[in-house]
Amino acid sequence: MANQGHESEMKKQIKWLALIYLAAVGALLFLEVAHFKEMRKVSSQIGESYDLISSRDEGLRLEVEYRRFQYKVASYVRGQGEVSHADVLTWFDIFWSRAHSIATENSIPDGMDAKQATILFADMREALKQVDPLVQNLRRGDEEALSAIQKGLEAFDGRVTELAVAIAQTRVEEAASLQDNLDLALQGIDTLLITSTAGGVLILTLFGVEAFRARRAERKIKIREARVRFLAEHDSLTRLGNRAYLNIKMKEFIKEAKAQDESFHLLLLDLDKFKDVNDTFGHPTGDQLLKNAARRLSGIFRSDDIVARLGGDEFAILIKADMLDIEKVVSRVIAALSSSFVINGHEIHISTSVGVSRYPDLSDTADDLMRDADLALYAAKNAGRNTWALYKHSMSVEIKHRMGLEADLRNALNSETGGLEVYYQPQVLFTENKNEALSVVGVEALVRWFHPEHGAIPPMDFIDIAESTGIIDELSSWVTRQACEDVVLWHKAGFDISLAVNLSPHQLNNRYLPDEIFQVLRDTGMAADKLTLEITESAAVQNTQTAVEMLDILNKRGISLAMDDFGTGYSNLGYLKSLPLDCLKIDRSFVTHIETNEEDRKLVRGIVNLARGMGLKVVAEGVETEHQVEFLRSLHCDVGQGYLFGRPMNKLKLVAMLERERAQANLWNELNDNEDVPYREATFHDDELSS
Repeated sequence: MANQGHESEMKKQIKWLALIYLAAVGALLFLEVAHFKEMRKVSSQIGESYDLISSRDEGLRLEVEYRRFQYKVASYVRGQGEVSHADVLTWFDIFWSRAHSIATENSIPDGMDAKQATILFADMREALKQVDPLVQNLRRGDEEALSAIQKGLEAFDGRVTELAVAIAQTRVEEAASLQDNLDLALQGIDTLLITSTAGGVLILTLFGVEAFRARRAERKIKIREARVRFLAEHDSLTRLGNRAYLNIKMKEFIKEAKAQDESFHLLLLDLDKFKDVNDTFGHPTGDQLLKNAARRLSGIFRSDDIVARLGGDEFAILIKADMLDIEKVVSRVIAALSSSFVINGHEIHISTSVGVSRYPDLSDTADDLMRDADLALYAAKNAGRNTWALYKHSMSVEIKHRMGLEADLRNALNSETGGLEVYYQPQVLFTENKNEALSVVGVEALVRWFHPEHGAIPPMDFIDIAESTGIIDELSSWVTRQACEDVVLWHKAGFDISLAVNLSPHQLNNRYLPDEIFQVLRDTGMAADKLTLEITESAAVQNTQTAVEMLDILNKRGISLAMDDFGTGYSNLGYLKSLPLDCLKIDRSFVTHIETNEEDRKLVRGIVNLARGMGLKVVAEGVETEHQVEFLRSLHCDVGQGYLFGRPMNKLKLVAMLERERAQANLWNELNDNEDVPYREATFHDDELSS
């Protein structure tokens, strides 16, 4: 409203200024016509005065041409500049012609005696005749001829100057006399012209300045408004529309769809593992990745489709397409963003998850479209990422429950009453003597979540939530710190055991991982040689070389590294050799059936031999029977872990187990070396611990 009022007032001012200007111009034209005839009368006299004033230069030209000729002669003889002999002859002829013209055209000034002037020009002509042969035959370096020419003309130096001054003075005096006569006639006209011109200029200046100022102010306002509107509706990084712009366009799409009985789709995109790119390569590379992704998306869609960036790594697209085409469109989007990006010399691979909502049959308002597409996106992430999902009404309950668990998990990481707890599964050392009691030499830290309302949440469920929401690093760090604090206390109590902690694949993409681990060791007082970090064989590492360098830093500080779930992934010998490993852990799926399946026995035997050949320790997971122990002992497997020795337990039960083992060890030392102690008494069961 303020801008409209300003524009209306500005237009009114411009109209008044235009009327005043036109009136002033009309008055000036009338006055000019009235004095036009009088100006015609004096125009001829002005022309005559101009001729007189102009003729005053005749004498000056004579002197200039005389000096120019002398300069040309000297420059030619001495080789100065680019003066040729033709130039010397030309200026000699010009000077001679000028002198002859003044003498014959009655240009001798009144102040000079005519006889003296006649003698002057006669002498000058005679001197020029004598000099002429010298000039005609003049050559470069002929200083003698130059001296003769200068000597022949030196008598005229002062006299030519006197003549030039006298001629100029005479012409000026004659012109001044005529000008005095004209001044009286022109005085009235001059006054009128000056007054009218000044008034016209003043009016024109005021009008022009005001019009220019108004126009410039209007242009600045429009530019500023356009700039503010663009910034308010567009993302500064990618230049795509932002959330506000998308909301405006959604309302326009809904209005048009209602009028034409059409439908359209909203696509929400989220770049999978974009945080890992920022953590690994830095935020400038992440920003460039977003720009490149925006360009790829813009290249896929038509000009009437809307591509927007909502913030972070989230994009949105409004597209008019039927259900048969939307699957092709989404597939193109996923394929385009799955192709590698080369940024700053790094080849980066990402993927994308897409959630789709449709107007009007699934979602009938702008808010519903956004909410439902977001729920579909959440479902696509839970389905494994790099895929898409179309919103269904059944998604709401399931996803809302999952989103609630996500919020509760975040709170649990920052609260002692959130229900998160570290459990420990014992690892026992196999000895060659089957009658010797097995002792606990280490524990693997595992996390459990006892939700205040929903009870125990299966690890696979909340670990999946942590990975899909990007808080797995925070959860892993929390487990590592809690476990280190517990193990340090057990060391002080005299239990010499080691600790194994799982590293999430996300942590292997975090270039700050060594610093974070070392900080935990310093804060808790944990000895580095008592810590083993377990990595999964099939971990998706974005930059293998960087991950190997980080693991090497950790290993050189005394931290052991173990390959977990070995045999289930895709590692080859080259990959194993590149890692600074200390241990291989045989996956439980191979140990479970070694009593009945010959193929599993061969596979376990091969893994143990491979580890021995590479100088690595071997840990067998999933040990549940004594026969499995005997087979693994026969292969010289180092350590066993499984339900036979104890299920994952809280720290109170583990301490009870360690106390029980210590008591048994003391009893064992008191027994006779020949006494046979049944193997059954060297195992630890949860029912025994609970008593």
